[in-house]
Amino acid sequence: MRKTERLSQHARALAGLAAATAVLGLAGCAVPKAPPPPPPPPVVVAPPVKCEPPLEARDLAARHLLATEDRFSALNTADLTAEATRNPEGATIEQQMDQALALSMTHVQGDLGRAQALLDQVLRNNTPQADPWRALARLLAYRLGEQKRAEDAVERGAQQLRDAQRDNQRKLDDANAKLEALKAIERSLNTRQAPAASAPKP
Repeated sequence: MRKTERLSQHARALAGLAAATAVLGLAGCAVPKAPPPPPPPPVVVAPPVKCEPPLEARDLAARHLLATEDRFSALNTADLTAEATRNPEGATIEQQMDQALALSMTHVQGDLGRAQALLDQVLRNNTPQADPWRALARLLAYRLGEQKRAEDAVERGAQQLRDAQRDNQRKLDDANAKLEALKAIERSLNTRQAPAASAPKP
């Protein structure tokens, strides 16, 4: 009897479990499916934007010096001289470089030396403001050195030509003097021979 009751209870438990499973299955079938997610929006590719990199101070200094050289090359002699003869006292490094550039373009005796002195001041300047200009000062100083050597070579050549001309003129003067001396001797001889030839025979 007890065994029968156990079997009956077991059967009822299984039946209840089956019924619960069926109810859950039906409940699962009754739940509406969620709608599919919307498609992702299209990817918009922005056009590339070209941005110039920020100019370094050295680049700005180089551009300034090139623009200044271009401006000075268009000046007349008086205006260029005015730029070259500015008072350097209290001048900024930029103004010192501008004046050195003007002095290098005047072709006046001694201006290259004054330009070199200004560049030396920039090269000896240890402040951060001089950093962008130091390489340009070295480059300009090298160019001034080459220009000075070329002008010295031209001056030496001109001096040698003047010396040669003076030497040739001296030799020509000496030759003319000797020729005049010979002519004088010839005239003297002719004068002495003339009376002797005209004298009557005894």
